[in-house]
Amino acid sequence: MHHKNRLPVTSVGALRNAGAVPWAFMTLLAGAAGFSCSAAAPSDTAVGGGGTMSAALAGMANNAGGAGTTAVPANGGTGGALLPVGGTGGTPRGGSDSGGGTGGASAGTASAGRSGGTSVGSGGASVGSGGASAGSGGASAGGGASAGSGGAQVGTPRNPVLRGYYADPQIAAFDGKYYLYPTTDGFANWLGTQFHAFSSSDLVSWKDEGVVLDLGPGVSWADDRAWAPGITRKDGTYYFYFSAAQAIGVAKGTSATGPFTDALGHALVSAGQYGVQAIDPYVFGDDDGRFYLYFGSSSSARVVELNADMVSFKGTPQTITIDGFREGSVGFKRNGKYYFMYSVNDTRSEDYNVAYGMGSSPFGPFTKPAVNPILAKDKSKGILGTGHNSVLALPNGDYYIAYHRFAIPGGDGTHREVCLDRLEFNADGTIKPVVPTL
Repeated sequence: MHHKNRLPVTSVGALRNAGAVPWAFMTLLAGAAGFSCSAAAPSDTAVGGGGTMSAALAGMANNAGGAGTTAVPANGGTGGALLPVGGTGGTPRGGSDSGGGTGGASAGTASAGRSGGTSVGSGGASVGSGGASAGSGGASAGGGASAGSGGAQVGTPRNPVLRGYYADPQIAAFDGKYYLYPTTDGFANWLGTQFHAFSSSDLVSWKDEGVVLDLGPGVSWADDRAWAPGITRKDGTYYFYFSAAQAIGVAKGTSATGPFTDALGHALVSAGQYGVQAIDPYVFGDDDGRFYLYFGSSSSARVVELNADMVSFKGTPQTITIDGFREGSVGFKRNGKYYFMYSVNDTRSEDYNVAYGMGSSPFGPFTKPAVNPILAKDKSKGILGTGHNSVLALPNGDYYIAYHRFAIPGGDGTHREVCLDRLEFNADGTIKPVVPTL
């Protein structure tokens, strides 16, 4: 997320977002492990950097589609300025303005909250090209999502997958759709106040489902610094974990698109509690039905098992120590092995990157393989500041990594964009270096 031992970074302003369109893509494990920020029941999880999404991918039958099909009618904006969805100035890249264009910002009507069906294409990438199709059946180990018969076909994402400034993407899948829950970026000192959700049937075109949680009216104990959310579903209730005012809260709802209501009326983890910055919550649901919360920013992370109520801890958070850790914990399970991914360096640095370790328990210890980091900048393409990821596992065994990078062109540590690329594994379970794409 945003490590707050940081000097202020000037941004184009701190306008409130009114209709963001980008999405953060996290994870949904299927076929071998499932976990992700919030726990999900044994057959419906998603792995995400900040929350697990339950996925009952049954019947995802959206197949091929046209290039960048949907337009972005009212993107928000304030005072007549032409702003990127959820951003505060500058021209966003990616997405499609009716028919796959590379799209500049569109004028908004400044209505905060839901943008009534606004959706974003992905710069003309055609749905279904080279896509992986979900197989039939397939309950996965590790609480992973199960695919329904009929299968769903995903397209080839084109980065950035969301228009505008967004970061810290968390992805999940519920009832035949994929969802992204990002940090709204573009504010000086990361002072955003709202969380949006984005939905997609193919990982290519994303619809802004509107504001799912607004700190102003919705959270009594925090007013800003709305960062790195995570989500999961258990017994029909969605649990939305989030960072606010450098503390961690949890909200509940009956829909993947909210609205979510503060479940406690106070922070789940208060600022500085347990010896780390209380940010970047990530929930992992194991295949035995237990859920774990990863969080923290400093030289080490914390992990704790959640009680059955999903809003309290079973015991005291334990320390995870691994070389280079800074923030952005991600946990998932694949083929019986536990993975702990994390971000290295400062989010304002072009050298921000993603590393990982492997272990035999959700608590670790995690051993860092020799080939690390597995996601880093590519200056030849102008790709910088790649980090704060989440992971999505498709029912057919394919994996994707969602992450943010400096917006292209002219981005920095407060002007970032969300990307999605393939995540591949070696025969021994180690992760192959990711090739970041434009």
